[in-house]
Amino acid sequence: MDSLTPFVDELPIPEVIEPEQHCALYHLSMKAVAAKVKLHRDLREEARVWRYVPARGKVVQAGKGQTYLGPTVQVRRKQNVHAEWINSIKGTLPFSVIKANAADGLTPQNVPGRAGELAEAVDMVRMQARGLRAALVTHLHGGRTPADSDGWPDNTSLTGQSAHYTYPNDQAACMLWYHDHAMHVTRLNVYAGLAGAWLIRDDIEDALKLPTGEFEIPLVIQDRNLDADENGLTGQLLHKVEVNNGTGPAEFFGPYTLVNGKIWPKLEVQKTLYRFRLLNGSNARSYKLLFIDENGELIRDPIVQIGCDQGLMEEAISVPAGGLILMPAERADILVDFSQLSGSIYLWNIAEAPFDNSLPSEPSLATVRQELESLKQHGADTPPADPDNRRVYPQVMRFDVTATGTGSGSVAPSGKLTTLTPPAVDDTTPVRFMALVEHEGPNNQDATTMLVFREYVQATRKSPMPMGTTGLGFTPPHWADKTKHLKLYCAAQEFYDKINWLVHAGSTEVWYIANFSADAHPIHVHLVDFTVIGAWNCDYTANQPLTADDLFTMDTDIASITPGAEKVLDPNEIGPKDTVRVEPGTLVAIAATFAPYTGRYMYHCHILEHEDHDMMRPFVVVPEWVPHHDM
Repeated sequence: MDSLTPFVDELPIPEVIEPEQHCALYHLSMKAVAAKVKLHRDLREEARVWRYVPARGKVVQAGKGQTYLGPTVQVRRKQNVHAEWINSIKGTLPFSVIKANAADGLTPQNVPGRAGELAEAVDMVRMQARGLRAALVTHLHGGRTPADSDGWPDNTSLTGQSAHYTYPNDQAACMLWYHDHAMHVTRLNVYAGLAGAWLIRDDIEDALKLPTGEFEIPLVIQDRNLDADENGLTGQLLHKVEVNNGTGPAEFFGPYTLVNGKIWPKLEVQKTLYRFRLLNGSNARSYKLLFIDENGELIRDPIVQIGCDQGLMEEAISVPAGGLILMPAERADILVDFSQLSGSIYLWNIAEAPFDNSLPSEPSLATVRQELESLKQHGADTPPADPDNRRVYPQVMRFDVTATGTGSGSVAPSGKLTTLTPPAVDDTTPVRFMALVEHEGPNNQDATTMLVFREYVQATRKSPMPMGTTGLGFTPPHWADKTKHLKLYCAAQEFYDKINWLVHAGSTEVWYIANFSADAHPIHVHLVDFTVIGAWNCDYTANQPLTADDLFTMDTDIASITPGAEKVLDPNEIGPKDTVRVEPGTLVAIAATFAPYTGRYMYHCHILEHEDHDMMRPFVVVPEWVPHHDM
């Protein structure tokens, strides 16, 4: 494996822009363009990428370094922003897409270049991707936006075309992010670089006097793989997924970790308080992040988390001793007081891939210390840390503490940060149920759609189960009356199946997500922020994934899925969320109020390879007074 020296590149920081005001509206234009950036000092070539660049907007903070990420957009709450997204990309996809079989006992995703690649005749994805041109649609992830501005995946703009969206930004201060959401190619367009941060500010956040400017830094964490030739690494991106005899899994897990578009960067920090806005922008990889010092000792006391996906939590919390988990699309707002630290501080990843959170909750610091010592001794030639779990390099980035500088002038807030009002739910709150299940394609060979949502609807006298359909009994664990149950049947599993879920505008609903697959999934719901109201063990475990046949092999016309013991939520899962982690053998309940807009939205897994292959379903928010069938 070719060697790259860690911590030689400075952390790039995207420029910060604000919309331009004209009358009551604020205007922003962004172009998607083809570009070239160098991902690491030691690479021979600049990588070909696609990225967002500002075409209209006011720069309020200059960028630092070279990155493929788009600028960080900064707005105030209730600023009504008219955004134009312009597709100015010419040419085809700027990297190669291949599948590879394991060879010589290696996990092919851990190896750069084309080792183990399938023959082109059996790799249809490669042939399709070679001539793939830019069909783009931008989604403001976490934005409470009208449906026609949400980024419906079929509403793509081709080269030379634009989309005009309106973003009201009427929601609490938080870090959203914008990224491509085009049907069936989201994983490729985002991998090419089409993503950026979007910050909403408000008076509640201002009153906390948190670090700003150079002391508030987005950290967008992603993984990538690199192409290679006979002379070693070329510096070009490579989307390489591993298969087994031509079948699954199809998720992308790259060996190299990038922060803000640079492999293993470093950042010089002053002995003062910093605010880091963390985002897992990876296609599929989850992270379990530790801060460690030069001796490999865990650092916790000077670090607190104050917010998650949708903004501030009610109180600051300590980062978990077992590591801060971020699945794809999840965010964490953390404060680090470097005045209590010195020397070099490392951000370390201990998560396996694919992630099921099955490794010990308390990390083996002895192992971490061994990994750090190996990195110090061998540098660019560090042996792989945990290749069996597709964690080749544990290092993410390094912070170097310096005694110079003026400081941020901020102190970590104490006491209550904000007031959160979770939706009120009871036995009368509408309930919906979905299951994440293994999917067997034709002749058990189709791995590109290996996972799907089973979307259920309620059978009633007015809307009975179709003939030949088997029912499923379910008693929502939040119900006070445990003697009742819902009679459900599966009505859809693919994106273009019939739309079943019609939600009354302004109503609160409880959605139950049962994961009967072997891995954890990050489930994202458009339009709303939600509260996780509980998680329970299910009858099925990661070692016994539920297949489609299992779900419908029932002795009577009603079989039950019965929740087991309630699980303890991580403290940072209790804050306002838009993406929830659902672990194997787990039933998770979320509560959301669907307002203020009506129209067609989506929910989906945010593992992009899953999203592109049918782990995505539409729902429609409708006015209550408009009659609809099968509500």
